[in-house]
Amino acid sequence: SINLNYCKKGPIVLLGSGLDPGQQLLLSKLATFLKARVCTEFNSSVTHVVVPVYPVRTTMKCMLAVLTGSWILTFMWVEASLKRGAWEQEEKYEIDGGPRQGRLNKEQLLPKLFDGCYFYFLGIFKEHKKDDLKELVKVGGGQILTRKPKSDNDVTQTINTVAYHAEITSDQSFCTQYIIYDASSNYKPQKVRQGKVWEVPSSWLINCVMSFRLLPVQK
Repeated sequence: SINLNYCKKGPIVLLGSGLDPGQQLLLSKLATFLKARVCTEFNSSVTHVVVPVYPVRTTMKCMLAVLTGSWILTFMWVEASLKRGAWEQEEKYEIDGGPRQGRLNKEQLLPKLFDGCYFYFLGIFKEHKKDDLKELVKVGGGQILTRKPKSDNDVTQTINTVAYHAEITSDQSFCTQYIIYDASSNYKPQKVRQGKVWEVPSSWLINCVMSFRLLPVQK
């Protein structure tokens, strides 16, 4: 008999990320068994993302799942559920760190990761696609600036939003405007932190998402 407790949470939508064809087949088998749906791309209805093994790869599927608070589980969850012939509790198979933080953040109805933050994308991006980075910012609740913020600008100074997820004791709570650049380009900021405007490489943004933290920025 199937354990139907999971039905209370609404429809289950599964997504595999980085699975091999055999694993993908077993995921589909589990979906049929649990009367769940399987997606091939991430969308807002996805409830569970299944990945092969640690560490979580920084795929867009995984990063969007972290930001939206979906479960990110190892493939062992699929195997255990099929073996038991019942829905396995997810906690045991959840990826720790950012994925768990993102899910708990959603369950507690707290603001999104980049809430209160503004981002300007400078120059050309090779290391990470600019469109992907923009999507991460939007899904993470951040705002995208079309003009480069200047630290001495009146508009910049009047933005008084507080970054909810910054370390409470740090000045990062109020320094909420970020210029993102590609570390593989020739661009090097003259000064990383100027007033409320901080300049950071795109890898900083990715690392923030994967750890579900607004990471400190070195001076």
